[in-house]
Amino acid sequence: MVSIKDVAKLANVSIAAVSKRLNGYPDVSETTRQKVMQAAQELNYFPNRLAKNLKHKVTKTIALIISNFEQANGKDGVLFQIMSGVYAAAQQYRYEVVIYTRSLSEQQDKSYWQFCQENKIAGVVIAGLRTTDPYFEELVNSELPCMVVDADVVGPKTGSVSTDNVNAAKQAVEFLIRKGHRHIGMINGHSFAAVSVQRLQGYRQALEAAGLPYNPDRVIDAAFKEEEAYHAAEAYLQNHPEVTAVFAASDLMAIGFMTRCRELGVSIPERLSIMGFDDIVLSSYTTPKLSTVRQDFEKIGYSAFEEVVKMLENRTEGFHKFLSFEVIDRESVKVQ
Repeated sequence: MVSIKDVAKLANVSIAAVSKRLNGYPDVSETTRQKVMQAAQELNYFPNRLAKNLKHKVTKTIALIISNFEQANGKDGVLFQIMSGVYAAAQQYRYEVVIYTRSLSEQQDKSYWQFCQENKIAGVVIAGLRTTDPYFEELVNSELPCMVVDADVVGPKTGSVSTDNVNAAKQAVEFLIRKGHRHIGMINGHSFAAVSVQRLQGYRQALEAAGLPYNPDRVIDAAFKEEEAYHAAEAYLQNHPEVTAVFAASDLMAIGFMTRCRELGVSIPERLSIMGFDDIVLSSYTTPKLSTVRQDFEKIGYSAFEEVVKMLENRTEGFHKFLSFEVIDRESVKVQ
């Protein structure tokens, strides 16, 4: 069994230096820090910080791992709802839950998987990590039971849970088509996000099923950010005066776009209809109230945690779970 002495020997530093680095003390030079981390990785060494308190090899602790927590948008409340669902499931199944988040630069010092090993985490719910992130791959390819939120990832120890984004987007656009709209644009998130790809697919399917042409110029990306949609609105309206309705892949982008339209004197829904996605709390307080697709984020969090428990206790394999959605008709869409 690899010990701290082995790490110190390979790194050619003192045991005290290794201990300080692994426990996060600041008085360690950058050179020593790098030596210790390289040696620890080569030896596959992880300090067991819970050893004094653990009587068993496996804890009843599941981690909610969130990427770049500091960049989460508190205005939409999505992350809070997911966390609430996770907590409710933890209470129901009598598990402990810990929340862990690190930036990309911090992960170079300690990856998510290393954290789980050190703290004897039994399973993981993952929210916000890109599927192309090597730290994501490290987790889902491990022996640790994992459930991923808002992705389609399946493996022996990995499952995922989400709304059926393709079908939900398709129904949102079909809703606009039933209202008489034939020139429909889209404000998407960003090309590397699975949900963006899926919602664009649903948008295209709805147009094609109705015999309407797909024009890629009518689709813009706004990174799921209210301010980016706001700044993109003026040029979009100038370039596409024929568009009578816009489907936004998130409510925040819809709200940003609507705000700029109002400043430009573009009346909603009389001149332009807007359809959102998510049904965040703010969507029912906009002027006009935003028509959208309702996702149950709390249920998504609950289900993700629940499936990790099933994998742990029932030895079930991972699978993708779709949750229900609902198209909400408010005031931002009119009959054309």
